[in-house]
Amino acid sequence: MTEPATKQDSASASAAEHLRLALSMMGKHGLPPIPINYALMYFYVSGEDLDLNEKIDELLDSRSGWTPEAAQELFDCHVCQGDGRSNEALREELLATVANILGMLIDLSGKTAVSNDKLEQHIEKLAHSKDPQEVLSVATDIISETRSMVDQARQFESTLLDTTQEIEQLKDELFNARRQATMDALTGLNNRRGFDEALKEAIGGSNEGDGGFCLLMIDIDHFKNINDTHGHLVGDKVLVGVAKMLHKFMRGNDFLARYGGEEFAVLLRDTPITGAFSVAENLRKGIEKLRLKHVKTGQQIGQVTISLGVACHRKGEQADDLVGRCDKALYRAKSLGRNRTVLAD
Repeated sequence: MTEPATKQDSASASAAEHLRLALSMMGKHGLPPIPINYALMYFYVSGEDLDLNEKIDELLDSRSGWTPEAAQELFDCHVCQGDGRSNEALREELLATVANILGMLIDLSGKTAVSNDKLEQHIEKLAHSKDPQEVLSVATDIISETRSMVDQARQFESTLLDTTQEIEQLKDELFNARRQATMDALTGLNNRRGFDEALKEAIGGSNEGDGGFCLLMIDIDHFKNINDTHGHLVGDKVLVGVAKMLHKFMRGNDFLARYGGEEFAVLLRDTPITGAFSVAENLRKGIEKLRLKHVKTGQQIGQVTISLGVACHRKGEQADDLVGRCDKALYRAKSLGRNRTVLAD
């Protein structure tokens, strides 16, 4: 019982391969997709009739080219009669090929590439057909509908790709817009809005049991005198220089922002108060070594120093209360002579 089934499978596979090669030949020579052309190319690639192959080669190479009349003559002489096979035998062979095509049109989901209604119409037509050309015509319809489905799928994929690219572009634009909204244009640091969001997130994590964090509030000493003496453009250069120096001391999870004017703020995550004080002192000493001069005139701007307040977040403490405590410590640092670090109460 197994052997006949195996032979049938092999015959169907062979017929399907012949049809695939026939379609390729037709495409290569630009032959119209009509049943007679399918049949001639099908038997050409099967190699069963060498005389037919020779005649087809001559026709393809001739100056007159491939005409419907010449194709019909070859079909009548070689396909229906020339090889001694009856129309019924030819029909059965073509039916096997079409059956194989139908099998290949079943996708992994069990749905056909051709609609169910169309498929039923094709099967019904095949069941009552005695004409091999009509069988080929059904195969042509199936292939044509499948090609249309593939074209639509490709168009959909192309549209989907374009839409995906548009979505990615929009995401990039939204990211950049968000980045711009939370970035200080002068220094390139996070701005006050970005700081407020980061502080809210840090407080939420601290209240939920994550590691605690500390806040540094930083102010450039005598910044108004710098602006009054050298002008606001020089003042901007000082802000940029201080921002760059502060950034050099930041770790990967630290958050540095320009809080406003000549003030900066730093969030130190997972850092105890002693560690925060040590970081603050390193920042202060680093800025203390900073020497700036006017680019055009070469005039020394003088020593730039900062004052710092340090506060550690207490569980349940709101943002305003934490900033208020730290700001008071900063005020004390400035009132005690500036260029120093003071811990909050």
